[in-house]
Amino acid sequence: MRFPRGPRFPIFPAAAPSSDSKAQRVLGVGWRVIVRSQGGEDRVTLTDETGTSPLATVADGAEVEIVAWRPHRGSDTRYRVVSTGGGVEGWLGGASLRARAPSPPLTVARPVGPPKTVTASPKRTRKRAR
Repeated sequence: MRFPRGPRFPIFPAAAPSSDSKAQRVLGVGWRVIVRSQGGEDRVTLTDETGTSPLATVADGAEVEIVAWRPHRGSDTRYRVVSTGGGVEGWLGGASLRARAPSPPLTVARPVGPPKTVTASPKRTRKRAR
């Protein structure tokens, strides 16, 4: 009896990387991000979950916190956001959000102690025992 040679399971070619020039950004729940308008407007509209009914607006450049997200196959991922300034809440497409600039690294200052004072000590003379 002949046994087949090679791997036990068929090998599938690796999935080719997406040809989409706009790589999807990953934004996590709990992140604070910046709202970015798409058409050069000064406000961005927050909608309901389906994106059909406007609920509120936030200023372009406003900071919001992501509280939920929903993937949309073949479309832009939707994020539920809450404004950190005014508390308005609604859904936005991922293209309308950008990550905040990274914080500068913290520098640790050396501890400052009391100033050292130098005093001249009196010269001691030892008497030799004879």
